[in-house]
Amino acid sequence: MPTEITMPKLSDTMEEGTILKWRVVEGDQVRRGEIIAEVETDKAAMEMESFVDGVVAELRVAEGETVPVGTVLALLEGKGEKKESSSGAPETTGKGKEKTPSAVKEKVAEKGEKKKAGPKPAEMEEEAAEEESAADEEIRTSRTSQPREAPLTVEEEPGPSLRAAVSPAARRLAEERGVDLARVRGSGPGGRIVLADVEGKAAPAPPALAPREGDAAGKGGKKSVKIRRLVARKMVESWQSIPHFFVTIAVDMSDAIRFRKDLGVTVNDFVVAAAARSLREHPWVNSLWQDGEAVEQEPINIALAVATERGLYNPVLRDCGGLALKEVSRRGRELAERAHGGRLKPEDLEGGTFTISNMGMLGVESFSAIITPPQAAVLAVGTVKGEVVVDEQGEPGIATMLRLTLSADHRILDGADAAEFLATLKSYLEAPITLVTPGD
Repeated sequence: MPTEITMPKLSDTMEEGTILKWRVVEGDQVRRGEIIAEVETDKAAMEMESFVDGVVAELRVAEGETVPVGTVLALLEGKGEKKESSSGAPETTGKGKEKTPSAVKEKVAEKGEKKKAGPKPAEMEEEAAEEESAADEEIRTSRTSQPREAPLTVEEEPGPSLRAAVSPAARRLAEERGVDLARVRGSGPGGRIVLADVEGKAAPAPPALAPREGDAAGKGGKKSVKIRRLVARKMVESWQSIPHFFVTIAVDMSDAIRFRKDLGVTVNDFVVAAAARSLREHPWVNSLWQDGEAVEQEPINIALAVATERGLYNPVLRDCGGLALKEVSRRGRELAERAHGGRLKPEDLEGGTFTISNMGMLGVESFSAIITPPQAAVLAVGTVKGEVVVDEQGEPGIATMLRLTLSADHRILDGADAAEFLATLKSYLEAPITLVTPGD
């Protein structure tokens, strides 16, 4: 019996997925753990592995097609198994052979009927040679006549021998620079082309390339329309179903700014580390709305909003309640790099209990973010800016100020909860030395 490969549920909120790229063709032998496709979810583009050994008997979903979770994407058969073709003749798959088009299959069936009639060996050889030539020509014609997303993908080259495994990040960079991947030697496992193989390569981009279907057109039009659509749907659901309220606080970041360069960390690192410590002291803010009630979560998993060329992702910094500032910085930087490089895994995007969104690098002084359900709150971080302040003795001075806005779910938190959490957060940021060592 063939093994069904279905669209996996790669995240808690995933309802459908898109096949961005098949890494195999019908007839390929695959092994357990081998990458067979690139799948786009509501959060990221990910690689899908085969969970069994077998031969690719059928690819049921085309590249670019969006299907619900659980849809059968492909069929795998064990060695020696045969698959009934639509003409009724058994079709045996083998390594490196592609499934023939329907017209070619009809010719193969006709050939089988002639064999039953008992032609002479010489006649059989002549017919086989003619039909094989016709089948090869038809396959070449069908390949060259198929529309393609972009002229730089290796599938444009005829024959499976030129098909190379390419990481998503390497493919995107090659498309941006106009690099022909068929001429790039891969240095990854099994000859896979990785980002480093494409970096340093350069070629003039083809003139007047039309934008790919599903991508935004025009300047800066690399973001996935599908991801934007799914994010929009979730945000509408959040705004309509969650009773938001907002509380803003001003924080003096003068000491943190002085420490920042010496420690080699960012303002956002200070905020994340301080928020993690504050969530430990105010665990009710680290709750999820589940089955009509708030459920406090023990692990502190902070989702970091990262804007990439493809869209907005929220990779999760796990179990960060007791991490020192430098470790928060290191892990956060790794997550951001994987998000920009298209290397996020499903587990990187799951389990967030609190979200931080920072627009300070864009010059935004303050803003209000929308809560990611089922979380209780999201923290919006503005830019650091010098301001005139008056101290307790009434003397004016200049201080480096930061405004933080907490968006809270009023079903879980009230105004006092939000104010107390922000007060604790402010105390950590204004005494940043407390964040340098691991928490208790």
